Amino acid sequence: MKINPYNIILLIGCLGIVVFAVLKLCCCKKKEKTFRFFYYFLITANLVIIQILLIDFRITKLYPWILILYTPFEFLSPVFFTAFTCYYLEKEEIYNRYRHYLLIPFTVFFVVYSLIKINILIDYSIFSKSTVSFLLNEVDENFTVIFCFLLSIWNYRIIQKYENSLGRLSFVYVRKKTKWIKNIFVVLVLLSVLWMLTITLFFIKEEITGHSAYYPIWMLYMIFCYVFLFLGMKHLKKVSGSVNNLEDPIQKKITNFQLSGLGHIFSERELQLVHSNPISITGILSYFATSLFDKNKRDDVLSDIVENCISQLQLQECSIYMICKENKILIPKATYSNKNSCEITKRKKQTPIPIGEGILGKVVRLGKYQCIENLSGIIGDKKKDIARKSKLSVPIFVREKVVGVLDAEHDGKAYFKSHHIALFLLIAKLTEIKLSQINTSTNTVVLSNITNDNAYFKELDFLMKEEKIYVDPNLGLENISKRLQISSNYLSQLINKLGGCNFSDYINSYRVEEVKSKLNDPDYDNYTVLGIAMECGFNSKSPFYSAFKKHTGVSPKEYRQQQQIVS
Repeated sequence: MKINPYNIILLIGCLGIVVFAVLKLCCCKKKEKTFRFFYYFLITANLVIIQILLIDFRITKLYPWILILYTPFEFLSPVFFTAFTCYYLEKEEIYNRYRHYLLIPFTVFFVVYSLIKINILIDYSIFSKSTVSFLLNEVDENFTVIFCFLLSIWNYRIIQKYENSLGRLSFVYVRKKTKWIKNIFVVLVLLSVLWMLTITLFFIKEEITGHSAYYPIWMLYMIFCYVFLFLGMKHLKKVSGSVNNLEDPIQKKITNFQLSGLGHIFSERELQLVHSNPISITGILSYFATSLFDKNKRDDVLSDIVENCISQLQLQECSIYMICKENKILIPKATYSNKNSCEITKRKKQTPIPIGEGILGKVVRLGKYQCIENLSGIIGDKKKDIARKSKLSVPIFVREKVVGVLDAEHDGKAYFKSHHIALFLLIAKLTEIKLSQINTSTNTVVLSNITNDNAYFKELDFLMKEEKIYVDPNLGLENISKRLQISSNYLSQLINKLGGCNFSDYINSYRVEEVKSKLNDPDYDNYTVLGIAMECGFNSKSPFYSAFKKHTGVSPKEYRQQQQIVS
């Protein structure tokens, strides 16, 4: 046996993580996939090093049968890390969409490992020893380091997109949630680069043999795993793998604003569905309600509802069918699809459906939603080739009579969950309210009315004062509308009516006040006026000077001199 202090420390350290992770998996009461993938990664990543250490200890020479247990975990641990990232950020659809492709390297090398094991058992009758050595030491390792490097960069991009989208979550919450894991991926990329350099060292200096050159990089990987274990457990406890945890006070405040904005639209009974998952449902419904604000034609309303269902809920196909009583058929009025998850397209040619047939006919007849987990098992649809597997159909009422059906389909089996059903019932209610508003001349029902107590404007005011989002020089109407989960057109009207100015003047008013505050602060006496302006969100000299003079009546330089005289 070959024993030295380095491989002993590595073996003890790696075994410690594996044992701890296995015990956590067995004893941990939390069964969320986020936790599982977190521990799966730690187990497989350390088993990679342990397998090599057994060779380094020369235990495999004493007990060759151990080699039969060898598995290419090096291609599995990066996949588990990706799965953990996606589930942690609630982007599991990304992992589920690509998991089969991500597992291809593991599957290929698992087959290669199996062939090598058989080859060894039959005394190298298939491959020679040199070929086996080449496959294990050259091909395997080079592919592994490239695979890890590419996946680390891809995961980092997923985090960046999550941060940029922000969606229904507060800026503070998102940054707090992602900062640590972004740093983890930066370290992973650096470790991959060091691994590449270690491999290169073998080509430069041919006299280097064995595993001793790998000890430093293995030590770093082991330390990395311990740091990741500590940070991961700390952050997973805070969020419990779900955004339903509302410990963030800012997020609580924002959710209350959104609930208040929806309070005048839905009944108390309907709002109970919102309270079942407040963060996810309130933001989406707010966007739907405000997007419908300026729609005054039925076809525009229906198209807007369907297109938003696709974009906001990541569906693959969605339609609204309206009843034609004369012909007793359901006529498709709006259909959008997003098959490749990259471009939403409007489909014009759709076949009318007799009211008495299929799932949609059942929805009309019973006035109740239908959620089908597997369409291939439904004989009544009479479709030879069913592309979609899941279906959710919800009735649309007007004056307590079914007038249409909101219908969605997806490739995945059992795709639609309870929160989808709750959302669709509420979206159908929004459609009813807007259609009723269009059909009545009195406008007794007003969707997302702009009044002085408007909840979305209060939320905007809160974000300006508490989070100071105006310091972002790239802040625009689209950014804020996404942040508030309302349409950009509605936001523009909101600022014009309640703010009494256009969007640019509204944002600059906060920036100017921030500049004035810093000009009055002795701590900023050594700062240039332009430097202070840049720190407050302005991105160039000319717009800053124009905005400052417009809001104060004097130039920034004159304002500073006046304050110095007063003080």
